Amino acid sequence: MRRRMNLLLRFLAATVLGVATLGLIGAQLIPEVAGVAEAVSFEPRSSIRLPKLPEGSTVLDSDGNRVGDLRGTENRIVVPLSEMSEEFINTVLAVEDAEFYEHDGVSARSVLRAIKANSEAGGVQQGGSTITQQLVKLNLVGNEQTIQRKLEEASLAVQLEDQLCGPDATKKQCKDIILQQYLNQVYLGQGAYGAEAAARTYFDKSASELNYADAALLASLIRNPSNYDPIKNPELAAERRGVALTRMMDEGLIDQAQADFIEAVPLPTEVYGRTAARSSQSLSYVERKIRDELLEAEWLAPTVEQRRYLIFNGGLRITTTIDPRAQELAEAAAANNPIGQRDPQTAVALAAVDPTSGAVRAIVGEVERNGVPIEIGDPVQGTRSGDGGYSSGSSFKPFTMIAALEEGYTIRDTIAGDPASTEMKKQWGVTPLSRSYPKDCPTKGQQSLASHLKASNNCAFMRLQSAVGYDAVRNTAIRMGLDPGPLDPEHVRPPCFTIGCDALVTPLDMAGAYATIENDGRRNPTHFVDRVTDRDGNVLFQYEPVDEQVIGVQSARQAITAMEGVITGGTCTRCRLPNGQEAAGKTGTTEVGAGANVGAWFVGFTPHLSTAVWIGDPLDQRTALRSNPQGGRTAGVVWQAFMADYLEGAPVISFPDPDSVRGGRRISDGWKGSTPSSDDEDDEA
Repeated sequence: MRRRMNLLLRFLAATVLGVATLGLIGAQLIPEVAGVAEAVSFEPRSSIRLPKLPEGSTVLDSDGNRVGDLRGTENRIVVPLSEMSEEFINTVLAVEDAEFYEHDGVSARSVLRAIKANSEAGGVQQGGSTITQQLVKLNLVGNEQTIQRKLEEASLAVQLEDQLCGPDATKKQCKDIILQQYLNQVYLGQGAYGAEAAARTYFDKSASELNYADAALLASLIRNPSNYDPIKNPELAAERRGVALTRMMDEGLIDQAQADFIEAVPLPTEVYGRTAARSSQSLSYVERKIRDELLEAEWLAPTVEQRRYLIFNGGLRITTTIDPRAQELAEAAAANNPIGQRDPQTAVALAAVDPTSGAVRAIVGEVERNGVPIEIGDPVQGTRSGDGGYSSGSSFKPFTMIAALEEGYTIRDTIAGDPASTEMKKQWGVTPLSRSYPKDCPTKGQQSLASHLKASNNCAFMRLQSAVGYDAVRNTAIRMGLDPGPLDPEHVRPPCFTIGCDALVTPLDMAGAYATIENDGRRNPTHFVDRVTDRDGNVLFQYEPVDEQVIGVQSARQAITAMEGVITGGTCTRCRLPNGQEAAGKTGTTEVGAGANVGAWFVGFTPHLSTAVWIGDPLDQRTALRSNPQGGRTAGVVWQAFMADYLEGAPVISFPDPDSVRGGRRISDGWKGSTPSSDDEDDEA
């Protein structure tokens, strides 16, 4: 009872002086004095709680290094007092509330000092509110300019300190709680809330590194961060910093020589980092992928809007799957675009995925054109505007082969590799009726599926698609990880689907789908989020591999054997890796006409990593490139450079061999209406 009476007496003394100050500041408030008696009734609240502050989420790489932020409208990074410099803390106290650790929420001396300073200055230079009162204003009562609101603020400030400074806490402990909340919450201009965000915004350093010169500027912003903005209003900012320096000298923090030195320190002329990141344009490619992944995460919150709020304001710590070493190597490899000199409008997209988990270890998915970011990893513009992918070219052929393996064929089974017959070309509407259409049919006559894949025979794989059926090919690709949306979105079952026409894909999807092959036919969705904790360190999510068996183990192992041939003696012998590292993959080239290429692929894997590389013009998939790129000579070169560096020092792991593969059986042509060649007249289904 005695403590509450003492608090009441201090509160009344301070608020009477506060009323006097308000009277000096604005005579328009005089009519409200009649409400003072009611406002100072000191009706206690049962509990006053300080809210959790909105705080952006931090993105960490797989080594735990901060690599990004997802920030909402308030750019804030909450840190404890121990991570704020003593210079900054002492400066704010000197400028705003020198008796903070002595008073009980309100301070008569602060009010008297403010009255004196403001009278001498002929205007408002100092306020009489304590830091506790300012915190109450920020969280509980708002900033309406009325005497009743001011008195309620003072009343609640006393109650807040009374509740925090209970029998189990020292005054220093409860004061530290208030000060920490305040220094993390106060707005300091340029979208920065709190010490850490402001330190990074104005000085590109952490709050623990702030010196007296930095602190003087930040403390001077508290009163009016817009007017005293050093970027927009440097003269006013310098003047206000001078006021802060005077208070620092009054409190003995600095002497005149130090103040003179600080006044000579230039003000910031630019800001660092980003003030907010809720728009797609202000997020990096990986940050966008993380955002999209978490927006779908029902374990985070039941609704999309709740999830969005937590992503940008919940203070999450998001550990991504990105391996910093792999990312650095990927960016270096992509920077050496083999066709960049002849076709400077082109770019390299690269996606690398862990086959055993689907974790994205590295991705080069974005370039800038005239200051505008363009996605090349997940294009919004492909062969046809809005399709969201690039034509896969012959890198799609493994899906057709696997569809056949799933139906009981083997890589030793044979199929004709001759060009299409005249009758079949008429049925397709192909003109002119060239004997060579489709192009690139190098392995004539009956050859094994493995041989046709190694040589990338278009004719053989178009026949194979006819034999197993378009639906089987498309469904196999989807099961393995390709997005069904861009696969044949407008046309109906084109014969050339298996060589990439109407089979639009992204590098990330291709890396993930090929990873399924390496992982013995078990699919793990590609993902960027490995672990999420809340601001208190509680684990909200930890990724666990799904390992869904989507194709047979023997189908996957036979496919690997055939795809190894592409590197050991096929269309990408330059993709061979050093130190005996085993690798398998497939080239791909996208054409818009006879001999006119617009893009090139190589997708391949080792037991360590599955990587897809695409090279082309992300803004134009219709105009032939001067360099006429081929997958093995371009994308394959980038793939080999990245993978060789990534696997340096890694153990050599062999692919598992398939079970005994039976001898070759002829697969029927499947091209109805065609005239069989002499080699396949006796083919049977």
